[in-house]
Amino acid sequence: MKSSRFAVAAHILVSVERATRGGEEFLPSAAIATSVNTNPVFVRELLRKLSRAHLVVTKEGKGGGAQLARPASQISLAEIYQAVEEEPVLKHNTRPKDPCCPVSCGMNMALEPVISEVESAMLKILKGRKLSELVNKICDE
Repeated sequence: MKSSRFAVAAHILVSVERATRGGEEFLPSAAIATSVNTNPVFVRELLRKLSRAHLVVTKEGKGGGAQLARPASQISLAEIYQAVEEEPVLKHNTRPKDPCCPVSCGMNMALEPVISEVESAMLKILKGRKLSELVNKICDE
């Protein structure tokens, strides 16, 4: 199953920035969950990860919620991805190997450079893109 954590985290951060532009100091997780159309518990889980990565500041209680820790123009999409994704986009086969089969025994080693190159290429692209690009595409249209 493919992970959507990166896409949801980007959605969360764009929502937070849009709210800030609209004059809200903190955007509540319930409002974020409504925008993302997901469970507030999942939103709070991602907000914790984004907070640990110093991408958001959160405040609990009345008037609480999330705000960006720094300007959207200073947050790369790679930072968002690395904050919330737990595994690379491509993974090795995790099924048990057949010890009698040379293909089964050698496939992970053969695929490792490809998997590493794909992850590196993706991170290079994401490092060159800023959260502000997403915000501007949505909020300026």
